[in-house]
Amino acid sequence: MGGFIRRVRGYDRDIKLYLVYTVAANIAIGVFALVFNLYLLQLGYEEDFIGIFNAVQTLTMAGTAALLGAFISRFGLWRVVTGGLVLYIAASVLLAIITNNIGLMVLSGVWGATTALVFTPVMPFVVELTRQRQRQEVAALSMSLISVSTTLGSLIGGWTPLLLEFVADFERPSASAFRTTMFLGIALTALGIPPLFAMSRERRAARPAATQRQDDDPPESDAPPREIRNRMIVYVAVGGLMALGGGAVFPFYNVYLSSIGASAGLIGVIFAIAWLIAAIIGLWSPWVSAKLGSQRGSVLVRLAPVPLFIAMIFAPVLPLAILAHLVRVSSINVSWSMESSFISDILPQRVRYAVFGYRSAAWNLAFSASSLVAGAAIVRYGYGPSFAAYAVAMSAAMALYYFYFRRIPEVPQLAAQERLAPPPEPISETEAPDSLPLRPGRGAPIIIVSEHGESDEESDSDRPDSDPAGQAAAGREEHQS
Repeated sequence: MGGFIRRVRGYDRDIKLYLVYTVAANIAIGVFALVFNLYLLQLGYEEDFIGIFNAVQTLTMAGTAALLGAFISRFGLWRVVTGGLVLYIAASVLLAIITNNIGLMVLSGVWGATTALVFTPVMPFVVELTRQRQRQEVAALSMSLISVSTTLGSLIGGWTPLLLEFVADFERPSASAFRTTMFLGIALTALGIPPLFAMSRERRAARPAATQRQDDDPPESDAPPREIRNRMIVYVAVGGLMALGGGAVFPFYNVYLSSIGASAGLIGVIFAIAWLIAAIIGLWSPWVSAKLGSQRGSVLVRLAPVPLFIAMIFAPVLPLAILAHLVRVSSINVSWSMESSFISDILPQRVRYAVFGYRSAAWNLAFSASSLVAGAAIVRYGYGPSFAAYAVAMSAAMALYYFYFRRIPEVPQLAAQERLAPPPEPISETEAPDSLPLRPGRGAPIIIVSEHGESDEESDSDRPDSDPAGQAAAGREEHQS
């Protein structure tokens, strides 16, 4: 614990500012994920319109993720992220004001694109700001802070309409109460703008001058172009396979919990607790990596929920379903930083950022397609086939990941003396994760998986108990974790 706190205190100022931005920027995502579908229902729209709205948002999010690398190569990471946050806030305000169907449908595309600019560049910013040896620790802390932020947003979205009923005599539910709640979330997200402008001039430069590599950084990968391309293809394919499994289950998981006896209030509590636990467990990621290695550790963690979902095919009981959800969400937070740091280490800088965008695009498209098919299958056959699809897809993804990448040596993430230190105890402080000298991407293309998202993406459900982090990440995470 003491060593962890000392490392946090030693983080570069820009890292700490970025983490403050991360907390603020994701609050509105949590708010909108919880109340926006309910807001549309109050405006008189039905599920078919909501489904199209979310589909458009998911497609534009995927498209923006695929193009984000080109944007950053041209304008620089800081400008893309800052401009993306401003545009996201503007699009969110318009969504809370405009009520006609054409305007809302156009804004759904704009909002999806700007959400990708907020949600996607997590790992690229981490890569740019940190030394290699601290990258995984910072990525884990970033993911934990995102979980806390989206949970805070969901709590604001859930309780503000109730408070407005008593304090300001709003009807509940009503479009005006939901609109006021969304404005509150937007205002809190706007607090993420000052930390970005407080960053150093070098960070804010359109194309930061390349800094010298740190003495303790490993040499950049010198693998031949064909091998680099294959690594990128496999990494993206792994994300797509996991999204196929996730899309078959998690957009409907709140409905499943309700079908086996959970009340709406209990479902909301389950989702909130799951993300808070994940925020704490995610901080153990560097320790798991040091003990087991990034590859083996990620595979074991990702597969941990699979036996539970297989068991639910034969025993659909509430305690087992709650445990499966808690394990799944925590597994995302732990494994995401290991996988992201590993792929960053084995790719050259010129393509390092782009691979996150491609994986994010693949994730959103696969998740969306899977959820469409699974929805029809659940109506006819129940949840058993969807749980089986999740188990098969996750197992296939981890088999591909492990058997392809196991031949590539890992780069140590922590100093030798820190490797066997016990996992950091959960911290209540909002200190940001990693820091240290910046490592500009020299305009390299960027984009990152919404995998905060991956799980994160719960669905376009219109229920107040739907998973906030999940819907946010991609209309799908995501979407995430």
